[in-house]
Amino acid sequence: MANDKHNQNDNPQKPEESGEGIVDISPSELSSADQELNELLGTVDSELRGLSEPESDAPVEVHESELKPADAAEPEQKPAPKQEPAAAPQPEKQPQQPSGKKQKQQKKKQSAQPAAPAKAPAEAPKDDVDALIEGMAADLHMDDAASGLRRETPAEQPAADPEKKGSALDSVKSKLKGVSGKKDGKSDEVYDPNEDYIFFRPRRKKRRRPRKKSRKLSCALVLLTLVISSGVVLAVAVLTVAMEIYGINKDFNERVVTIPQGASTSAIAEQLKKEDMIELPWFFRLISRMNEKDGSYIAGEHVLSPSMSYQAMIEELCVNHAEEREYMTVTIPEGKNLLEAAEILEKNEICDADDFLFYFNAGGFGFNFEKYLPEANAMKFQQREGYCFPDTYEFYIDEDPQIVAQKIYANFDSKLTAGEYAKMEELGMTLDEVITLASIVQAEAANEKEMRMIAGIFHNRLINRAVFDKLQSDPTKKYAEEVIHPNLPVRNEMMEDAYNTYVGPGLPPGAIGNPGKAAIEAVLYPQESSYYYFYANIDTKVTYYAETYEQHLANIERVRQEQAAAAAAAEGN
Repeated sequence: MANDKHNQNDNPQKPEESGEGIVDISPSELSSADQELNELLGTVDSELRGLSEPESDAPVEVHESELKPADAAEPEQKPAPKQEPAAAPQPEKQPQQPSGKKQKQQKKKQSAQPAAPAKAPAEAPKDDVDALIEGMAADLHMDDAASGLRRETPAEQPAADPEKKGSALDSVKSKLKGVSGKKDGKSDEVYDPNEDYIFFRPRRKKRRRPRKKSRKLSCALVLLTLVISSGVVLAVAVLTVAMEIYGINKDFNERVVTIPQGASTSAIAEQLKKEDMIELPWFFRLISRMNEKDGSYIAGEHVLSPSMSYQAMIEELCVNHAEEREYMTVTIPEGKNLLEAAEILEKNEICDADDFLFYFNAGGFGFNFEKYLPEANAMKFQQREGYCFPDTYEFYIDEDPQIVAQKIYANFDSKLTAGEYAKMEELGMTLDEVITLASIVQAEAANEKEMRMIAGIFHNRLINRAVFDKLQSDPTKKYAEEVIHPNLPVRNEMMEDAYNTYVGPGLPPGAIGNPGKAAIEAVLYPQESSYYYFYANIDTKVTYYAETYEQHLANIERVRQEQAAAAAAAEGN
């Protein structure tokens, strides 16, 4: 059985020859390796034959691990001599005949396939062993086509040197190692040093790289991309300019723009940009020149909206509204509260008082000082009390109340400088606190000379709140009782107490009037002193100052005596 399998494995399928992977092994070395394998197979066969005739009928199992491969044997150790196994006692009529089978095996070794092992007795249970031996023979004895060598016939084989029997296989192995890694056109031959065979690993076909696109096509695509990108950018730019010059998606709120006397077109364009009316001054100048409007602009106040087109703005700035509409000069005195200012406007037929209060308290016109204002406070009676700057204004009759509010906002915004905002930060006060304290100083001081001293006294009381937790200002009490109380539909006692500095601590929630520039400067630059009290004689306009409460009481008594003497003198006359 083993001999037949070996003959079938001697002619494996021949791989495609490519001129590479041929092993340079001499016939003598191959013959020595072949002879050593034959002797090893004979030894294994003899051992198996001895196991094939056990004393009992039970089959003898041989584990594959007991069979030592040929390359595991030491090079100098000679194969063990053939020994017949001890025969079991047999009847005299059936003598053993091992010699006949051995002679047949020797004859078969002399045939064209000398590497075939002897056929094992049919009755021996060694199917697994036969498969192991056949695999070893098939792996080592490659045919001529697989190994690239011509095998010599037994007659041509030289006698093996006993001293080189052990090293024949090692010599073949060392030369086979050089074959590892050599590649032909279709497969890789790899020699595994732990195994006595060469296997052919199929190679993966290399993927062909896609051909590069022609340079002309690449240039055309790049050029096309640049053209499309340029077109998109140009379209966006044109659309942006068109939306700007026609006022699309811009604020609809109207604003007052005051054009100075003799202003040029360039100066007007820059002013409009500064007031956030336009974004492209150069385009405004271009349209003005194309329409021949340069030098035709009218100085004074004009009502414009960012949503107007550049053309409409130019036309509006060239109209003299003073000739078309009647205007009125209105003065808002210092110290007047916001309700009184609204009444003055309504009395002069400028606008409705309630409409003015609505727009003025709403604000949101985008002026610089509005950035410093706090959020709406529910405890405030009028949200923008104190910011109706006292001054003389010119308004058109039946003016839009929103335009009137913007004009007053613009005037207030122009009165405060960057240095004054910096001084507020230095004092640790907000704009709303400065205006609130200035409204109190405006109401308390008899004249501008005493404003700085009175402002300094209020600063001293605010700094020493542990001793003077209340400002105790009479004008604040009057504002709570005479302004807030009668003008609320429902009485708010908490708001009244907050404004009354005899009840509420510190500054009130908001201003009690609209202070002038002198009062604001007095709060920012107060006169330093050690006074904490003052009392004024409203008849003589003289104010007396004190450091202690006892001195303050004495000053009050002094003023009362002065007033009594003045009254007696008046009666005597």
